[in-house]
Amino acid sequence: MAKKRRRRRQEEQPQVENRREVRLRARDRERNLRLTAIVGGIVGVALLLVLYGVVNELIIKPNSVLAQVEDQTIVTRDFWQQTRLRESELENQRLRLQIFAQQFGDSSLFASQIASINATLASPLTLGTQVLNDMIEGAVLQIKAPEVGVSVTDEEVEETLLEEVARGQGALTVPQATATADASIEATATAETFTPTPVPSPAPTPEDSSDSAPTAVAAAAETETLEEAPTPEPPTVLTDALYAEGLSTLEENLRENAGMSLATYREVIRARLLRTKMSETVSRDLVSDTEEQVRVRHILISVNPAPEPAGETEGATPAAETTPAPPGSTEADAESTVAPAAEITVEVGGEDEKSPAETPPPAPESRDEDGESPEAPAAETTAGDGAEDDEVGSPPAPEIWNPDTNNDGRVDDAEALAFAQILHQRILDGEDFADLALRFSNDPGSGSQGGDLGWAGRGRYVPEFEETAFSLGVGEMSAPVKSTFGYHIIEVLERDDERPKEEASLQQEYAAAFQTWLQEQVLSLNIDRPDNLAAMLPRNLGDSDDQ
Repeated sequence: MAKKRRRRRQEEQPQVENRREVRLRARDRERNLRLTAIVGGIVGVALLLVLYGVVNELIIKPNSVLAQVEDQTIVTRDFWQQTRLRESELENQRLRLQIFAQQFGDSSLFASQIASINATLASPLTLGTQVLNDMIEGAVLQIKAPEVGVSVTDEEVEETLLEEVARGQGALTVPQATATADASIEATATAETFTPTPVPSPAPTPEDSSDSAPTAVAAAAETETLEEAPTPEPPTVLTDALYAEGLSTLEENLRENAGMSLATYREVIRARLLRTKMSETVSRDLVSDTEEQVRVRHILISVNPAPEPAGETEGATPAAETTPAPPGSTEADAESTVAPAAEITVEVGGEDEKSPAETPPPAPESRDEDGESPEAPAAETTAGDGAEDDEVGSPPAPEIWNPDTNNDGRVDDAEALAFAQILHQRILDGEDFADLALRFSNDPGSGSQGGDLGWAGRGRYVPEFEETAFSLGVGEMSAPVKSTFGYHIIEVLERDDERPKEEASLQQEYAAAFQTWLQEQVLSLNIDRPDNLAAMLPRNLGDSDDQ
């Protein structure tokens, strides 16, 4: 019992730690505190970095200045939104082209456009560069607009937005519906004033029996009582309800595809309208809508036509050969233009009677020493297609005249010039220019029109041809003029110093002049661009499923 009580008292008494144990415990405590501080610091720094990244991506970077044009700034957020908007528009355009290709059953019609869109969508940097250039040009136009006196009102922006919503709803705005109705009324009035040319009914033949008469009468009655074409349904007019629905859909698409608000999209519309109005105003000041033009006709005698293809039957007219295009044509046209071969067909009358126009002219060097022309060589004839050509009373086969006098399979420069001089003299002697052009010209396009090239201004023809055409007076004809296409006999039919330009050509000049002017304005202003645009592109650009 005593031992138990003594042991119990010893256990109840506090144990006294020695100095070594105290130092060890203190050191462990300090180490734990340091580790806790270090871990806490690392976690804090990581959180700060994450927070900074979020703030940078959501606040700092979107609101940073991406580019600057004079005192106008282009904010990164606007650049991101417009880049995504452009990406969405290109994808929709590509889809429409693919649908058109399926409907037409020929994808080659739209292959180049689809390929261009695919190339842009596949390169985010290319897409971003295009958008940034457009935004810089838009800022330049805003700076220059007051100088030109151009502005865009809020009413014009809302009208454009209204038309876009109407298209999305398959409807027309009230002004569009009114214009469509007025055009329909005008077309109807024009059709009512048109008097068709009566077509005579075929006379009855003796073989028609009396039994066929009722049938003819019934057919005539049926023709007179044809059902009228169904009246097309009137277009849907955009109502307030349709507008509200379409506007809501547009706003949702903008938010989903570009992260853009409707208010920002209105500014995009304003920039587009400003560009259109500036283009119209500036280009009309820079480009005249009239120019000096001449209407000419010509006869072309080509030099060095391709030799006759192997396998041609003797006496047959050679197949058409590929020759340079007529003056004024593009290089692409020149490659595909098909002109008659060197041999020329001349129709003749009977054996005892030939008109001067139908007789092949002799070459100048074929005259004898006394200056008289020998008889023309016997003409080659083309083989007939059947036995009918040999029947009594059938027209003779056309006569062939070949300007290849040395029979080397080609028409060289001297031979072409000689033939052109002969034709020129025949016109001076009174033969019809158009008839000779129709039968002898190696320009098939104008040859079928009697050599008429229509109206054209300067810059449309090759230099040699243009210089002669614009130097002649009305009714004057040139001697043979050499160009890269051969020898031309040119006659001026009409001249107008202020003839209106063709609309398609005028629009091309407008676009080129405005683009040149705009680039000059861009170069004249102080513009700061980003050093590394690739780093400033929106995230996940070009990652759509359609890619």
